[in-house]
Amino acid sequence: MTIVNQIGETLAVGAETITGSYIVESREVDGYDVDFEDINNEDGALNTRLIFKRHQKLRLSLINIDGAAPETDFVEGQIATHADFTDYFVDSAKTTKSKSAHRTEVELTNLGVTV
Repeated sequence: MTIVNQIGETLAVGAETITGSYIVESREVDGYDVDFEDINNEDGALNTRLIFKRHQKLRLSLINIDGAAPETDFVEGQIATHADFTDYFVDSAKTTKSKSAHRTEVELTNLGVTV
């Protein structure tokens, strides 16, 4: 939906669109999956934190346009095949079908590898 006018503070609106057969209803970003180990000193206080990996997490709420293929675009346990997300591993993908528009909820992790 296009915002015709804003009254008061100007706000950022819209979740963006992605190529192909989906409308982005919402997009959660800025989360990370962090693998780390804390090393304590002899008194039990934190001495060092070793950070091994830090992977970006992404959650999408998508409205499926006719022809959308979430069952092949976002296969759980595999790298996404949708053109906009081929750097992301699919943690989960659930499609809800009802009398309204079909919706897909996707959780993705950028592992830094694509195969």
